[in-house]
Amino acid sequence: MLLRFRVTNHASIRDEQELSMIAGDDRPDRAQTAVPGTALHTVPVAAVYGPNASGKSNIIDALTWMKHAVLHSFGRWDPAGGVPRRPFRLRADAESHPSSYEIDFVVEGTRYEFGFTVDEERVREEWLFYFPEGKRRKLYVRDGSRPEDISFGRWLTGRRKTISELLRPNSLYLSVAAAQNHELLRTLHRWFKEGLRTASDHDFSQRLDYTMKMLRRQIDERNPESSGDPLTDLLRFADLGVDGLRFEEPDREVIEEHKRIVAALTEVVGDRIRVDGGPEYQVRVRHKTSSGVYALMLPEESSGTRTWIGLLGPVLTVLFGGGLLAVDELDARLHPYLADALVGMFQSPAINRSGAQLLFTTHEASLLGNNARTELLRDQIWFTEKDRETLATRVFPVTDFYVRNSGSAKDNLEKRYLSGRYGALPFLDDELLHRLADEISDGGLSGAGEATEEGPRQAAGAA
Repeated sequence: MLLRFRVTNHASIRDEQELSMIAGDDRPDRAQTAVPGTALHTVPVAAVYGPNASGKSNIIDALTWMKHAVLHSFGRWDPAGGVPRRPFRLRADAESHPSSYEIDFVVEGTRYEFGFTVDEERVREEWLFYFPEGKRRKLYVRDGSRPEDISFGRWLTGRRKTISELLRPNSLYLSVAAAQNHELLRTLHRWFKEGLRTASDHDFSQRLDYTMKMLRRQIDERNPESSGDPLTDLLRFADLGVDGLRFEEPDREVIEEHKRIVAALTEVVGDRIRVDGGPEYQVRVRHKTSSGVYALMLPEESSGTRTWIGLLGPVLTVLFGGGLLAVDELDARLHPYLADALVGMFQSPAINRSGAQLLFTTHEASLLGNNARTELLRDQIWFTEKDRETLATRVFPVTDFYVRNSGSAKDNLEKRYLSGRYGALPFLDDELLHRLADEISDGGLSGAGEATEEGPRQAAGAA
């Protein structure tokens, strides 16, 4: 589970920002989890609100980039290509400022603190500590890009020096150690791969494929006497009119076309890129009506249906096995009731029995209201906004404000947020609207209609 995440100099985030999953209140009615060696607990859900372009998505992006660095800095980064980072660029000499990423997390009952600092060319610092019996102890600390710049604590055993000799200036020690099958560090590496899952528009196709493979496997392995499977149950639960999914062998022409494309790419670029295999099957979504059962191809479904299907695999994997799911724009293409229900799965002790966590960004203020199915408490709500002068993102919790959280005087967080009590709302300049109205009435857009009509004729003539 994730305890805290800190990031400096990533995308719109300039100065160090922290997001914490540590519970402020002990609430056994939600699926909170004890932090080993402490009296603390973690919250199962954290929501990040903010206006467009405030940087809330960059929190998820920074966490995803850190995962990418751990998994691929040794195996995939170009040895001579430096570090493919995304620094805050709205200042002079942006490349001269390093970027830092750090997390506190728990793996197999032990708390760890891991982080690193990078610039355009190399890893400047890297550190790993653990907390047996609540005491902070060093596993390793790296203060430069050379193998001799690493110092080890006596608690880290194994082939430490051998791993150091394979280290490159732009690769993480943790990444190298996992590739060399170091027992402990491979376990931490696996948490980044399997315990930290993300969901955004960028990885939608991979998530969709993962869900399809997961469902296909469950169907193939299903006990004939069982009543169903969780994925199909959640499809029906969403009230999308979906009765199930059907898998078919792909069209032979599709397979042959894919082979031709792969061959052409290989001829041009050789083995410098990896091309995934062709489609293993085609998916049809079944709908049961009064006149029968009908199947549609997945691309024919609504974006909301595809979004829900794409989330199911990661959601159920995390709920069953634990870990963190970080979702960018949870409310995008999902009805507020459905987003509310999804949050409720993680919040519920009856459903979330593995310490799973959900971190999501959203605009959906109704999740804060008193009429929401799932109650988010003040230690679960975060905001982002941009500094007016620097345009850098600031991250802050609702606990920075006084909130009445119980009794008849309980505050309506949705109402307070939308009224601007917490900030993190877009600033809408009404004067600009008045000026726009004047410009329209004065004929400022008089040429728009002619341009729209003329464009196709000109294009046709050119063709």
